[in-house]
Amino acid sequence: MASLVKTKRRIGSVTNTRKITKAMELVASVKLKRFKSTMVNGNNYVNEIKEVMEILSSLKEEDIKINKKKLPNLYLIINSNLGLCASYNNDIFKFASSIIRESDEIIPVGLKGYHHFKNLSFKLNENYISLNEKINFDDVNKLSSFILNEYKQNKYSEVYVIYTEYINTITFKVKLMKLFPLEINSDKKILLPPILEPNAEELLNELTPIYLSSVIYQAIVTSQVSEQASRNNAMHNATDNADELLKKLKLEYNKARQGAITQEITEVVAGANN
Repeated sequence: MASLVKTKRRIGSVTNTRKITKAMELVASVKLKRFKSTMVNGNNYVNEIKEVMEILSSLKEEDIKINKKKLPNLYLIINSNLGLCASYNNDIFKFASSIIRESDEIIPVGLKGYHHFKNLSFKLNENYISLNEKINFDDVNKLSSFILNEYKQNKYSEVYVIYTEYINTITFKVKLMKLFPLEINSDKKILLPPILEPNAEELLNELTPIYLSSVIYQAIVTSQVSEQASRNNAMHNATDNADELLKKLKLEYNKARQGAITQEITEVVAGANN
């Protein structure tokens, strides 16, 4: 009887765990669908504004080069607020730790990243940790304005964003994107330069804040798609494992129950014969 009670308790515990993992899988699936729609709609816009920025950068007059080699780099690192998303966060941390120097500064977006890098004694900007809770373009604008102003004041050599690129429902890749200085695709050749009014430099100054906000917003949304897909996969696998364990426990329980019944019948028969 003791083994029956123990097995029954284990069945109850696994059943409750399965309910939780299944619920989390469904929630992640809904969020994945919503963020994926936003990501797809934004990709074309971001690609177009990147191309415009590249064209304007190639047409503007050369700036006076300032030696920024001794300055720190700034890294915007997008991760998650919650766990239970397989290796999503660990992949980001491993990649970031391989390229970030002690002198560099980090802006973590997500609680997991904040606690991870805080324990490693990196210099952190803690003002934008919750930016990915409810992705609001106005909040992203504040972050991009801060980054742009700091870069213009020559506080950083280069500015990067580290995020997770969504490839498909089971494949995600940590990606490093340089925000500043702007990189120009040298493969693109402009045969007929466009007519600009007033000029490339002024247009570039006007478009840079829009470009920066758009790219950061899209990186956060894309990371959310990857996070929810990773969590959906992890919870789906956990639910499947729980189902397998339940089958084994129920079989074990039925065998033990059948054994207990057989023993009781045997004892009753033996008592009647005596």
